[in-house]
Amino acid sequence: MFARIAVLAAALAAAPALHAQDAGLPSTFGVFTVTSGFLPDPNWVSLLAGGHIRGEYTDTVTGNRCAGYFAEAPDFRIHFTPGQGLPLSFYVESDADTVLLVNGPDGAWSCNDDSSGLNPALTFAAAAGGQYDVWVGTYAQTSDWPAATLAVTEAAPFAGMFERAFFGTDDRVEVDTTAAPWSMIGYLDLSSTSCTGVLIGPVTVLTAAHCIAEGGAIVTPPVEFLAGYDRGNAVARSATVGYHVPAGWLNGEQEGMDFAFVYLAQPIGDVVGWMDVTGLGASEVAALVAGGGPDIMQAGYSYDRDGVMTGNLDCPFVELGPSSTLVHECDTLQGDSGSPLFIEDGGRYRIIGIESYTDTRPREAYDRNIAMYTDYIMAEMRALASGQVSAQPAPGPGTGGK
Repeated sequence: MFARIAVLAAALAAAPALHAQDAGLPSTFGVFTVTSGFLPDPNWVSLLAGGHIRGEYTDTVTGNRCAGYFAEAPDFRIHFTPGQGLPLSFYVESDADTVLLVNGPDGAWSCNDDSSGLNPALTFAAAAGGQYDVWVGTYAQTSDWPAATLAVTEAAPFAGMFERAFFGTDDRVEVDTTAAPWSMIGYLDLSSTSCTGVLIGPVTVLTAAHCIAEGGAIVTPPVEFLAGYDRGNAVARSATVGYHVPAGWLNGEQEGMDFAFVYLAQPIGDVVGWMDVTGLGASEVAALVAGGGPDIMQAGYSYDRDGVMTGNLDCPFVELGPSSTLVHECDTLQGDSGSPLFIEDGGRYRIIGIESYTDTRPREAYDRNIAMYTDYIMAEMRALASGQVSAQPAPGPGTGGK
């Protein structure tokens, strides 16, 4: 691995400069000096990702293009003294799509885009001593400077991350996608990525807004919805003919507005059924807070189970948060964005939330999973039904992002 890093980075260093990242500038978010065997391990650094300058490198892990928007100066600088030839790793955790760039002691550049979902990582085997300058960029251009956590470790990247994300144990199970309610949930194929969605009518799918739009722009428009998708097969499928992303999301009023509607060419909901969108009653909330209440279920397409729908059959409820959010402990990962949190009620299924993001808390035992509660979703549905807002048509070919 280290030899490959050195070869790729040396080739980049010898090539004409195609970037403006400057390892000679002071680092923005600090400097520390560590010796092999340092504690705590991982050592965490909080920073803001991104920059105005687009840099393009070779991905050290995949050999593909590694491009992002970085600052000119390093975000962080580490002076490292090696010990017993252990590897030195850097990795990033963030709700944003980040890109990791490191300039090593030999002046070589190393870059990675995605290693764990959208989180990048770089490992230097038998790491050399000296100065490591680190940039945490963003894949897409943004002026929001999303929060990110940089980890420096001599263990494997992301060690312990799954335990924290799964609240200790992974309770996900494979579900029968040919039967209700799982057949109402499906794989939403976007222009160059994917999310989870759920039918809420014959031709309407509910998903997360960030699957389609980021930074006020449509970046990955939907292409097709595959209900009950599993390992290449679907119970029903349809191309998309349009979508609606709330103005609140596009205008940057993001909290509580991370949801969108996708419209299908074929009424496949008449074949597999659909779920209702409702809120929770006061008695239901009280029962859930007390540890009782109806079972909360969830299902989606986690990135670590490619093409397989996994579900949670009884998710712990934490609280209804501010701005129409629902905090929960369903075991979810990237790819589950847009998946429903729902309860069974008299043979029907009621959506009470749409999975949005994980509030990463690396210094705590567990992260916090945040779904969009249904208050704002239902309000947007009423506005659409009354003609106060209109749906966006399907885009023409050639649009889209990552």
